[in-house]
Amino acid sequence: EATTLHNFNHKMASDDPRMGDVILYSDPTGGKKTQVALLGFPYEEGVSRNGGRVGAAGGPDALRSLMKRMGTVINPEFNVDLRRIGMFDCGDIEKKSELEEGHQLLRRKVKSLIENNAIPFVVGGGNDQSFPNGSGLIDVFGKDNVGVVNIDAHLDVRPLKNGKTHSGSPFRQLIEESGLSFKKFVEFAAQGNQCSAEHAAYVIDNGGEIVWLKDLKGKSVAQEFSRVLDKLGDNIFVSFDIDSITGADCPGVSAVGTIGITAQDALDICFAAGANSKVKLFDLSEYNPTVELWRTGRLVSNMFYFFCLGVASRS
Repeated sequence: EATTLHNFNHKMASDDPRMGDVILYSDPTGGKKTQVALLGFPYEEGVSRNGGRVGAAGGPDALRSLMKRMGTVINPEFNVDLRRIGMFDCGDIEKKSELEEGHQLLRRKVKSLIENNAIPFVVGGGNDQSFPNGSGLIDVFGKDNVGVVNIDAHLDVRPLKNGKTHSGSPFRQLIEESGLSFKKFVEFAAQGNQCSAEHAAYVIDNGGEIVWLKDLKGKSVAQEFSRVLDKLGDNIFVSFDIDSITGADCPGVSAVGTIGITAQDALDICFAAGANSKVKLFDLSEYNPTVELWRTGRLVSNMFYFFCLGVASRS
């Protein structure tokens, strides 16, 4: 087995059960029609290879330690009951000495979860995880039947470094190695001050789409995101690098930004992704608790919670 399980449950308050009270610490059992499977990828070698600050390997456990007391099971504001769905924590991908070996384990695990009718929510770790995650989805549905949206300040289509994967290369690899179509690839909330013109041309000239941060000003970010989902087909992978969120709301990342979408935008996106039945996979990258633990960790916990709320609201 390629995962290590952790149990972070807390004692339930009978009048106020929280998300941590209903998560089961196992692989999905198939007991409910819709299941969300939390999976950790505690690797940061890809960030290091790309010249970034390490520390994201601690992201999955930091999330677990904070989320146990967060998120009401029955949300009276949205009128959603999380008990409608199965919520599982499948643990972490086993730590290996080589990042590439970890990628293979992650790819197989994601494929297995999807084949067993679960929706993986994978928490890194570095954004290099999006290559094996997306590849696992492609392994199930085929390269012509998968769409990808990358919510990120960066484009992450850099070439390999010395022939090796890194946190800046996952979507180039998905396209060139796993066969993802440019026509089903959208970059969302990208920031031109952090993106190479050459890399932007690589996406646009080949038929991909870039929704720049400036394009979202004065608009509903959630509505623009939903527009993107509508064009990506029936099997969608949503990749969310939290460095796309303004550093004022989300300082605990490897490459903190001074501008970006807001925390509210992030939660609205997560709810919209969860509510869309075509979204089959979600990953969250670059939470770095060594840079900042609590504020960012609570935001990340709520992102997982709002995704699950969205899933539970599916008709």
